[in-house]
Amino acid sequence: MTKQPTGPGPVFDAAQRYFVQWSPLLWEPVGAATTEASAPRPGERVLDVCCGGGASALPAAVKVGPSGSVDGVDISSALLAHGRTVAAQQGLTNIRFIEADVTRYTAEQPYDVVQCAFGVFFLLPDVNGAVARLIELLRPGGRFGATVWARDSTTGVSSAAFDAVRELRPDLPRTSPVWEFARGLDTSEKLEGWLYLLGLKDIEVTKIPLRVPLTPELAWSFVLGTGMRGLISDLSADEVTRTHDRFQELLVERGITELNADSLVGVGRRA
Repeated sequence: MTKQPTGPGPVFDAAQRYFVQWSPLLWEPVGAATTEASAPRPGERVLDVCCGGGASALPAAVKVGPSGSVDGVDISSALLAHGRTVAAQQGLTNIRFIEADVTRYTAEQPYDVVQCAFGVFFLLPDVNGAVARLIELLRPGGRFGATVWARDSTTGVSSAAFDAVRELRPDLPRTSPVWEFARGLDTSEKLEGWLYLLGLKDIEVTKIPLRVPLTPELAWSFVLGTGMRGLISDLSADEVTRTHDRFQELLVERGITELNADSLVGVGRRA
């Protein structure tokens, strides 16, 4: 194992192989549920924010059909390349994968739907300002949808990962701005309230229950395929190996045999 790159773009580029491994287990089912909730219709224009490999952008392209269009935006060139490959395999010609910083993204025409699955946490430091800009890209009456982790989701695996790294880096903070923002949206009431404060109306929140059976190696690939990969970005190759081994020991000690991947998707209309 080698030292990992830093920064969100390089982190997710390096995570691509593991992210793809988890796509049929997690990202694709939740992406499909996200698109069911935001409900793109034939002929509509969709913006998929922090689209990754297209887990929600691709089903949106199917829903809007040849007369509609989908723009998927992300900073990870590796994940975008995967999305383009899958789109070509599925014969989808109405979807574009665009490498860009979504906090600065502009559009010539308004969208009917803007959706973001597991991405709003990464729009720090000003998440509310960034999301407000995205909402402005909607036509009046257009829908904004955000998918977030439900309370206690991923905590068993993430706690084991943090604790394993902390044995080598005792000064590692016990939380992060991304984690704290995610915790602020982890119930239906919190998510609905946040969307209301952003000026949306007719808000509906849907829970997406999902549990994924784990082996220790599959759990480690989840760490490597998500933003948690940043935990090991400053470790040496030997330290990464030691973290891997200790992480797997902690999973066994704590009896963690599944990933709680429950999530929430909230959808509201622009006034």
